Amino acid sequence: MTERLYYPDSYLKTFVAERLSSTPKNGGFAIILDQTAFYPTSGGQPNDLGRLGEQEILDVFEDDNRNVVHLVRHEVAAERPTGLIDWERRHDHMQQHTGQHLLSQAFLTTARFNTIGFHLSSEYATIDLDTDWVTLSQLSAAEKLVNEIVSENRNVSSRIVTPEEVPQLGLRKESQRQGPLRIVSIEDFDVSACGGTHVRQTAEVGSVLIRKTERVNRQVRVEFVCGKRMLNTHRSDLETLTAVARQFSVGLAEVPERVEKQIQENKSLRKKLQDKNKVLASLLARELYRLAKEHQGFRIVQELFEDEETEFLKLMIQALHEQGPFIALLGCRWGGQANLIFSQSESSPYDLRNLLAESCKLIEGKGGGSRNMAQGGGKKVDQLDTALILAKKRILS
Repeated sequence: MTERLYYPDSYLKTFVAERLSSTPKNGGFAIILDQTAFYPTSGGQPNDLGRLGEQEILDVFEDDNRNVVHLVRHEVAAERPTGLIDWERRHDHMQQHTGQHLLSQAFLTTARFNTIGFHLSSEYATIDLDTDWVTLSQLSAAEKLVNEIVSENRNVSSRIVTPEEVPQLGLRKESQRQGPLRIVSIEDFDVSACGGTHVRQTAEVGSVLIRKTERVNRQVRVEFVCGKRMLNTHRSDLETLTAVARQFSVGLAEVPERVEKQIQENKSLRKKLQDKNKVLASLLARELYRLAKEHQGFRIVQELFEDEETEFLKLMIQALHEQGPFIALLGCRWGGQANLIFSQSESSPYDLRNLLAESCKLIEGKGGGSRNMAQGGGKKVDQLDTALILAKKRILS
């Protein structure tokens, strides 16, 4: 089994190891060393990257024998290659993972919420809490406690313990791993079984910022960032907020109020537009019905609209029901999309679903609905006219 040099020293950036095996795998070579400082993907933390000899590391993972496998593109020639860790990536993971330990213990301390999941991505980290609801005050309390511990610059240490020692340690979460355990401790705050990489002092975490929460499978997922990620996130958010403030010609502090005002104004304008569209649709339906030719007791209303939403077509159909027996074959181009809506009076003998399916083939789309009301869409906007003509031809034949 590979000796893991990152266990005693997560700050080790370079090392020399003996190559034990090299096997072709996934278009590259899977290399096993007698020892390594490269962390393999495990426990929610992604693998390290860097170089092994002259080769760039593509992936690092564990095999069935708990050996650490280094995937590279080409064979490594040296029998004792030098490994070089991508330190910026490693230190970022150390910050985020230590931040996770702090945040998990903070939620347990302040709200009695256990952490049952952890994931570290390239932009943010998440923990899953065993609760279906977290209040704003609970989030604030946990975040406040974490950053207090960070600012106190407490020691973070790791050690290997025997199974007999485990019951006396007071682990935050019971481990299912058999045999000796690696324990990561944050001075007078948290004790956890963990094989990941961590900083030596809590101040290295920088700060911990909770970004958002969401419910996932009756649990609450908490998204957070630490250290450099928090700085980058803050800078990005500030740039976004500044851009919005510039658009409204207001100060940063006035943005929420101005945005809320704009939302209410838009709602009011949309309501007025909907009311006007109802009147317009009614008048237009009456005129189109009057001009439509009659076929077997029904008037066929065929019309193609430019830059109209399907909601307007539905208002048209509602208005046509008030005019008399009809068959409506309506189409519109909106947002680069071809849309079709077919509708008819209850007493009509046709099944519009079949008619729509045939017409949708021309616009390279699909749709569905009922016998008397069917709707579909496709990407061939230049074929809308042809699709409507085909539909009318089928009705007349």
